[in-house]
Amino acid sequence: MSTNYYFRETDDHRNGEKLLNGVNEIHIGQYAASTCLLMRNDQYYQSVEEMEAFYRANSDRLIIVDECERILTWDQLYERLLSAPPRRGHRFLKDEAGFAWSTEEFC
Repeated sequence: MSTNYYFRETDDHRNGEKLLNGVNEIHIGQYAASTCLLMRNDQYYQSVEEMEAFYRANSDRLIIVDECERILTWDQLYERLLSAPPRRGHRFLKDEAGFAWSTEEFC
């Protein structure tokens, strides 16, 4: 069983401006016995450290949700997705911190 996680923009926009370039959510990654993060969000962040900074800087406008619409805190996301072992395989890129990233549409 897998679980997908997303940053979703709330309806509280500063001056009506959208944070996520016209989309309501971006796919963070997927847990399925291991973790895979999606690199296509590189316009917002390129590492887990930058991902956390992006979320914390915009936490008044973003929520973290899973595919069942459950809202999570950053700590819950870290526990459920980021603390799991990374995916293995030739199509995954590992960063300096050991996280596995995919450049494909889905993990």
